[in-house]
Amino acid sequence: MNQKATMNVIVPQIYMKSIGINTLSSLAFIFAMLIYAGFSAPFPANPGVAEVLIAFLLVIFVTIPTSVIVIGGGFTLYKQYFAMPVWLHLSFFLLLWWGVFNGGVVYAWGLNDVVRDVIPCIYLFVPLLLLPTINRSKMNWLYILPWLLSLMGVIMAVRFYYVVQISPFEIGKMYYFDNFLYLSYDPSVSFASVFLPIMAVHTWRSKSLIRWICSLLMLMGGVLALGSLMAVAQRAPLGLAAFSYFVYFLMISRKSIKKIMLLLALAIVIGAAAQHQIQSSYDLLMAKQENFGLNGKTDEMMTVIKETSGSVYSLLFGMGWGGLFHDPAVNNIKVSYTHSAVTFFLLKGGIFGLTIFVSYLFWLLRNLLKSMNIQNLPYILSCLVPLMIGLLFQVSYKTLSYGIILTLLCLLYQQRTSN
Repeated sequence: MNQKATMNVIVPQIYMKSIGINTLSSLAFIFAMLIYAGFSAPFPANPGVAEVLIAFLLVIFVTIPTSVIVIGGGFTLYKQYFAMPVWLHLSFFLLLWWGVFNGGVVYAWGLNDVVRDVIPCIYLFVPLLLLPTINRSKMNWLYILPWLLSLMGVIMAVRFYYVVQISPFEIGKMYYFDNFLYLSYDPSVSFASVFLPIMAVHTWRSKSLIRWICSLLMLMGGVLALGSLMAVAQRAPLGLAAFSYFVYFLMISRKSIKKIMLLLALAIVIGAAAQHQIQSSYDLLMAKQENFGLNGKTDEMMTVIKETSGSVYSLLFGMGWGGLFHDPAVNNIKVSYTHSAVTFFLLKGGIFGLTIFVSYLFWLLRNLLKSMNIQNLPYILSCLVPLMIGLLFQVSYKTLSYGIILTLLCLLYQQRTSN
């Protein structure tokens, strides 16, 4: 009887301790993302205190054992997490370490350049690291992540306005430059520019004052994020965002007359209030299209194909992590990146690396299609915009928030299978 009473006391204590540790590690992840948005940059040239602190907090969240299992190839142990397929873990392991061997030993690229390529590879496969901890956590990450990403995007947008010393009302006068911080190029900004305006309508209720206030705040945050994209004349994000609004309008038109009226009213009000900024920004976008076209991205792709087809070995396995080439998209400067995740993996991993990456993409796409419904539509549209940009148009695939968006897509599929 005494033993039973003792167990009744100890078990709740252990359970509460576990809950406390999970909560603290979750808070560490949230703080890491907010520090990233507030004090770091999408592509930090010289990592400093902020980046070290972010890495430390992420390790607290993921835990060292999980990191060792994922990066070190503990396939049998990872299988017990029930997070992602073992074949995907094996593919990541081979891609990561073969790239290190290829770049560091075969081609003997510089250590700094190798590390600069290894980190984006880990970011792109970061769901392997995050999902085991997320699944153990008691927090609703499917609810937390999109709002956290949106907050990050708004913070990045506000920092952009502060750095270039303008207000949103000055958008459209010229192209603005934020001193190589590239804040508005972070995937969280394009995510927020789609997610917040759509959710402002999606969660709106005509008879609830709180919902009216929340929708207004969401709309303001979305406009700030969208404005920062307009200020640097980002054609692809703006075009994809407009397409996302249109898709949502078509889908919601079958569900709610009130929301259709709200969407039309918002379009009229915003169009009238920001007519000058919209027209001026459109003129800048058209001028940029005429002057720059695809910004040399087709030339870049042909150069990558030429680099990798120089020998059978480079065609099969690429240049490895750290590989440099003269990129025509940036005036033939010798760089280690490309403006597309697809050409990046072709350059660094050859057919071998590209096959792994494309398999990963098809796995994500299959899960995405299975997760498609009207409730998930705002999340899916908001994820697709930054993902498409990184895949085809910009270097944003090398950012931490890009991996977080991939994790959110995996969570959407997990929710469907658990239901």
